[in-house]
Amino acid sequence: MRKWLVLAIVIVVAGLGGLYKYARDHATEEGSFSAKMYERRIERDVLSACNALAKQVRPPDDENTPAQYEATCKCVANDMFEMVRTIPPDELENHLQKDATRSSMQNIIKKCGYAAGLN
Repeated sequence: MRKWLVLAIVIVVAGLGGLYKYARDHATEEGSFSAKMYERRIERDVLSACNALAKQVRPPDDENTPAQYEATCKCVANDMFEMVRTIPPDELENHLQKDATRSSMQNIIKKCGYAAGLN
């Protein structure tokens, strides 16, 4: 009985490992299930980070509305994903550390803030 249980666990772990590798390897293939999951994860992470940052830096006498910050962060999350959609997940962190990428990120934030009407 124990042998079967150990064998089942090994098969499940190997299967999950294979699925994980497949998802990572196909995360940048447009239209794939993995790409959709990659997009959701990046947009969720960027949206969360943007909202947290907006709460931190928002001055007490701010004239901007929460809806403007929300629109800005949604725009940033969408544009950020478009910028990194072709970058494989295991290269994403290094890509985000590049000066050119940081400059592009700043431009996205400015553009989105302006479009949302932030002062």
